[in-house]
Amino acid sequence: MKEPPNQEIKLSIVVAAWNGASLLRQCLASLEKQTDKNKTEVIVVGNYPISKNGFSLPGMFLTLPETATVPELRREGIARARGQIIALLEDQCVFDSRWCQEIKKAHRTGSVIGGPVENASVDRALDWAVYFYDYGKYMPPNKGGPVADLSGMNVSYSRAVLEEIREVYEDGFFETFVNEALKKRGHQLVMAPSAVVLHNKNYDLPRAAAHCYHLARSFAARRCVDFSLSKRAFFVAVSLILPVLLPFRIISATLKKGRRLGQLIRCLPFLFLLMGIWSFGEFCGYLQGEGGSARQWR
Repeated sequence: MKEPPNQEIKLSIVVAAWNGASLLRQCLASLEKQTDKNKTEVIVVGNYPISKNGFSLPGMFLTLPETATVPELRREGIARARGQIIALLEDQCVFDSRWCQEIKKAHRTGSVIGGPVENASVDRALDWAVYFYDYGKYMPPNKGGPVADLSGMNVSYSRAVLEEIREVYEDGFFETFVNEALKKRGHQLVMAPSAVVLHNKNYDLPRAAAHCYHLARSFAARRCVDFSLSKRAFFVAVSLILPVLLPFRIISATLKKGRRLGQLIRCLPFLFLLMGIWSFGEFCGYLQGEGGSARQWR
């Protein structure tokens, strides 16, 4: 971290802006009424031209080159954060009116806190498919307490725990691998059910498909960096059943939550298509490595 801590700032909110000015305006508008200007800072880091004009939020707006990836935007925001708590969000989210209050409250007893992700893009089947595969496991209702993972679009850390594993995100902040490193050090990931954000984005199929493939390939390649040849071969083989396994997991998790079943049924053709593409991305990542996929998350 480059910036020294400031004891007066309780919460630093880092927003990775990569989807466009319209979504960013909606995101920040949902924050304005709940930020304590003396104890909260908002750091927006974008890969498109962004401006603080029209917003009275305390903090800073940074524009990086358009080639900057989302993990790089996060890393740069963290480097400039001064708060005791550092939260990571994206410009495609809208904050619930109690989000700041609930995150601060949850950090009284935990150091890695995340919250649920609800869907605000409810009209189109494709948007529901992307929501279910990317955020469905974080859909309310959620039990509070320790969990296996947290969404990268609604996660926060005490400054101290991030300083412990700084080397893990030197090349970009990938929440899956950061969280795994923290768990290995004995830190629990905790769900705060009242700290809700809403996913607020519309997709077109070609971009959604490409995004799905590149995320999967990058994830798989990073996951197997230290694998033996035999273990890598095992994961290549397992990836062949993912087109069935992944949709089954999503359907099963949604049935347990007991809501949004109509929307799930409606989007199943898109969901199976995207999960097939994800599976192919993992297959390529395990077999051939990352390629240029890591540079496509932008």
